[in-house]
Amino acid sequence: MGFLQCLSAVCSLGLVCLAGLAIVKTRLLPESFKTALPKLVTYVALPPYLFHSIVTTMDSSELAGFLAGTFVPFASIFLSFATAWALGKMFHVKHFHSGLYLSSFSTSSAIFIGIPICEALCGTEGIPYALLYYFANATFFWTIGSYLIIRDGSTKAERITVRKFFRNLLSPPFLGFFAGLLFALFGWRLPEFCMRALHTVGQLTTPLSLIFIGISLADMRLTRECLSRDLLLASAGRLVISPLIMAAVVALCGVKGVMGTIFILQSALPAVMQAAILSANYKTDPEFGTLIVSLTTLLSILTVPLVMSLV
Repeated sequence: MGFLQCLSAVCSLGLVCLAGLAIVKTRLLPESFKTALPKLVTYVALPPYLFHSIVTTMDSSELAGFLAGTFVPFASIFLSFATAWALGKMFHVKHFHSGLYLSSFSTSSAIFIGIPICEALCGTEGIPYALLYYFANATFFWTIGSYLIIRDGSTKAERITVRKFFRNLLSPPFLGFFAGLLFALFGWRLPEFCMRALHTVGQLTTPLSLIFIGISLADMRLTRECLSRDLLLASAGRLVISPLIMAAVVALCGVKGVMGTIFILQSALPAVMQAAILSANYKTDPEFGTLIVSLTTLLSILTVPLVMSLV
């Protein structure tokens, strides 16, 4: 796919984001809408979207190869994490946001930004592979990533219990994904009117996600004084180094076609938004968390088309 074609697809998504920006600037909706919107996507729109995508694009004969592909994103994320750790030591990343730096370098916004972009650039065929990356991404973030972010804010790290791990991991989107796998594996099928209803509700995912991104960007402030070395290093790692590592893993494992393209695309996305949320909640340099999400989101308008044109 050419650079201009990719840029056109990303810009079309950016126009939808402007609706969120307009909502904030015109104060069209109350402040509570900003809090309600991600819940609407996560609990209402995304689970049926993932379920419908899996059931309608996969069957039992394809599942073995599909699930085997999970190794690739896991390997790439752990290699990105190791690279982030080594570069952090080399460039003396500040200790009070080192966990935030490592998490942002290693994990991407695989749902709110990943699903719309994957669908726009690769169509519905790529959604199941995007979900594989999401599974690896979420598992890493809600275990190692969240632990390191929490540790930034205290001398004594909070222990991640088994109950807390599964509560974070078994989110509604993951359950929708898992239910879709079960239905595809056993060849089950819901009545047609149920599938149509799921499809209709699921179609809310992309526009609502993009509007939420626009709302988030409206509240973010980037100034030259904010562009620290740690922030630039984390941004370069997220948008440049991580996709290069994924491309190497994909080539070594012989992954081709849509699966390889989606994995590289997902690894080139902005920093995961939950990193900023956790950093604010645990007071572990929330400004750095907000800046890394905003900067990588803005830069991805150019880097994502560039990555896709090279795949």
